Amino acid sequence: MSKLVKWGLLGVLALALLIKASLWLSVRTIMNDAIEQLSPVMRISYSGITSSFDGRVGISGINVHVPLMRDHFRIEHAELKFKGLMDLLRFKESMSAGKFPEQMAVNIKGLEFDVHGPFMTQISQQPEEASIYTALSQVACGSSRYIGSDELLEMGYRTLETDAQFSYLYQPGAQTLTFNLTADTRDMGEYRVNFALANMSERPGDMRVNPPRLSTVTLEINDDQYQRKIQSYCAGKLGQTEEAYLQTTLDQLDRALRAQRIALDPELLKSLGAYYKDPQALRLELAPTEGMSWDGLQFFEPKDVVAMLRPVLLINQQAVHPLAFSWVDPDAVAAPEEEELVRAPEVEQPGKLRQYDFVEVASLAEHAGKRLQFITYDGAYYQGLLHKVENGKVFLSVQFGSGSAEMFLRLEKIDKVRVLF
Repeated sequence: MSKLVKWGLLGVLALALLIKASLWLSVRTIMNDAIEQLSPVMRISYSGITSSFDGRVGISGINVHVPLMRDHFRIEHAELKFKGLMDLLRFKESMSAGKFPEQMAVNIKGLEFDVHGPFMTQISQQPEEASIYTALSQVACGSSRYIGSDELLEMGYRTLETDAQFSYLYQPGAQTLTFNLTADTRDMGEYRVNFALANMSERPGDMRVNPPRLSTVTLEINDDQYQRKIQSYCAGKLGQTEEAYLQTTLDQLDRALRAQRIALDPELLKSLGAYYKDPQALRLELAPTEGMSWDGLQFFEPKDVVAMLRPVLLINQQAVHPLAFSWVDPDAVAAPEEEELVRAPEVEQPGKLRQYDFVEVASLAEHAGKRLQFITYDGAYYQGLLHKVENGKVFLSVQFGSGSAEMFLRLEKIDKVRVLF
């Protein structure tokens, strides 16, 4: 009996060593293949390989040099983690079959970039085209509109060091895919992004025909040391106290968003001011309604946009109400203060303010020559000049970049229409 136990233990040990060696060889083969394939654009080196029987394999001491950009970055340890050992062993088989593994996580420890390097300089350079995303990143900071590498260096950053984790969980029965990304950057803060996709096929190729739908998304910032440093740095650049700079920050945010046609409710701006004053935690949750078109939100009234996005905003663990905004004309001149008003004799206005109003799809032929906005049943958004309605088709000119193009759509595909009167 003792011999049986002894040989049994030796057999288990031998199997464990065999699995360990197999994992080590597989990871080394994959890494060496990747290094060879990427060698024309980057040079990669590493110091060691780790593995575990709970479904983890990792690479230590990774150095990546990109000659084209004359820059490099470092990773102390990168690890791939599965639900268990069997999932890890079946990983290559699943990928060869063109299927997603049902669960996977990537842990990265000690990802380090040099702030003064070309890579960070290119990332942080001022964007060419303004958008709502660039509006949120604009700052009032002397001659600087955005925080770039030079500003980061002046604020005391020499390197950006991040620990990050990316994971997903796929549920074949429910056809849902949940993503989670957490990045903790030293002296900046912790950032979290979570979102879920519905109608998710297990085969990546099927998504071209039947794309998944975004069902929920959550953005979260905790212990925002970066915002505190910006407040202090930019207040000094403008010669203001940090208390006075809070209002400057809100005015800058309001101007930048209005340039994108968005005017936040005054109470919402006030709540954001509380976050700028004490940036402990900010959490935004969205649960878009099914069939919502992200590209066509400007087509709807503000209250309808809020109803479709179903947002929830928490600032320093306190829910913010109301979450309201209005569309504005970015070229409109701001109204003067009450004491500056000079009233002229009332005269009849030569014309009324032009605005978009909803019309019936069946009445489109009556509005030839007018500018319209519409959304199709499949969620596509269009805006252009209506030429004619003929043989069940709508013919119009739409803007593409600096030019225009002629196109047509079938009447039965159009869901909602607004015409500029």
